[in-house]
Amino acid sequence: MYLNITDILLLTSIIQSLALAVFLLLPANVGLVSNRLLLATVIFFAAGLTEIFLYGTGLALRYPDFAYMGTLIGLLQAGTLYLYARSLMYRDFRLRKEHAVHTLLFWVVSAIFLVEYYLQPVEVKLQILMERDHPGVLTSPLLAVAIHLVFLGYLYATIRTINRFGVDLRQIFSSIENKQLAWLRTLLVGYSVVWTVSLFYCLSAHVFKSSASAAWVSAIGAVTGFLFINYLLLNALRQPVIFSGLSAEEAGLAAAGQEAETAPPPDSALIDRLGRIMAEDKPYLHSNLTVEQLARQLNVPPRELSRAINLGFGRNFFEFVSGYRVEEARRQLDDESNTASILQIMYDAGFNSKSVFNTAFKKATGMTPSEYRARQD
Repeated sequence: MYLNITDILLLTSIIQSLALAVFLLLPANVGLVSNRLLLATVIFFAAGLTEIFLYGTGLALRYPDFAYMGTLIGLLQAGTLYLYARSLMYRDFRLRKEHAVHTLLFWVVSAIFLVEYYLQPVEVKLQILMERDHPGVLTSPLLAVAIHLVFLGYLYATIRTINRFGVDLRQIFSSIENKQLAWLRTLLVGYSVVWTVSLFYCLSAHVFKSSASAAWVSAIGAVTGFLFINYLLLNALRQPVIFSGLSAEEAGLAAAGQEAETAPPPDSALIDRLGRIMAEDKPYLHSNLTVEQLARQLNVPPRELSRAINLGFGRNFFEFVSGYRVEEARRQLDDESNTASILQIMYDAGFNSKSVFNTAFKKATGMTPSEYRARQD
């Protein structure tokens, strides 16, 4: 059997996916809920790639009973991706019976395929395979569109959940660079683009039938698979080490900050004490300052402090602390005797990310730190 570049790329991605799955099965890794969900996701993803591989090599016609199985198993990744994101966000996340609802797409489509394909005679199966316009979907355009829309809905819901999580982080932490799951959001946005392109192809394939376009879809699937699995390899395994997710108490703090608008007015004495401690003790110089640490310095409950910052200053905790850090950086940049580099000033002011520092500084001053210092010359 002759393999072209697309087939080789697909096979490579499948092998990488299975290798990652084996690694996640090791005793040191499989204990984490997030790793178990990642394990399931990469297996389901490999199944989807296998469907494209069988289509491109013609093996589906030789073994018609195995056709479409990759498609069906691959549908499960929509739910596991969503649950995987949740498991990275919250340290106490556990799989529960009600999470089985996320397998609904798989069961519904499997029932349709059972009736329309698997219960049919071999001759009918081969005819269906010969007539299909692209890998993995029956000739019904309605079914193809429905699958794509549900999958895209899951991706959208997962991206939106990650974005809301980023807002929650700002209620608790002053440093959020490695906690926002930006890598996962980027992966899902890219995956959404691929599924959107696939949706438009499915719609057009029933109007302009072309074997060349089908080969093009296989090539896109191969490239997508290779990028997807390698991006996961580079980022997913590091994530639990970088940030293990919010604890139940931290999640409660985030919710308290979000509910500030319905809370009673903050204690003015607490606002005054907060202003004094920020000016005199400068706790914002500690790059990893959290709302809990600051609450301990003030001897108040973290929830009360979070509400006070949101209501008294009209900012979340991250913005509140960043404001002080920007002012500290401005003071150092205004000091002509200070010959420290901008990078050193950034660290001295409490920032630990150049991009966050530049964004916050420009938002406050209208200039980048370099432009701000250059104006003195």
